[in-house]
Amino acid sequence: MEFPIIDVSKQSVSQFATECGKARAVRFVAWYRFVRPVLVLGTWVLAAVYIRWCLANASEEELSLDAFMPGIMGIGIVALSMVLWTFGRQMDATNTNRVRRMPEAGNTPQPATTHEIPEGDAGRCLVAYHDDDGMISHVVTMPEFERQAA
Repeated sequence: MEFPIIDVSKQSVSQFATECGKARAVRFVAWYRFVRPVLVLGTWVLAAVYIRWCLANASEEELSLDAFMPGIMGIGIVALSMVLWTFGRQMDATNTNRVRRMPEAGNTPQPATTHEIPEGDAGRCLVAYHDDDGMISHVVTMPEFERQAA
């Protein structure tokens, strides 16, 4: 499927039918609009019932703040690291002055990149050449590699 999942739930059977058959389109709509939301909601309800049962059957020691602190600290550390990671990624994405490391062309001639990829699986088999730093210098298809080796 080539469309994002968030947009999928808004599509009708006729929109799905343009990309696949009518029966498959009905299955997609049933999954994204009914079955998946019921599974998610059911999971949350079961979690809430389980937590309520655990709290109802817990002793006074288990309900103290000291018993919950390791879990609260762990959740807080994970949440903080996710927030910092998100801010760092956003700042990195907006930094247009950053120099990205690209392989140097050096003295090796670069192959033309406007060649046609052969049909079938042969176009998916690639051979990568690396420079002294371990960076990929150029990539050729398997038929081109076999022609060069012969």
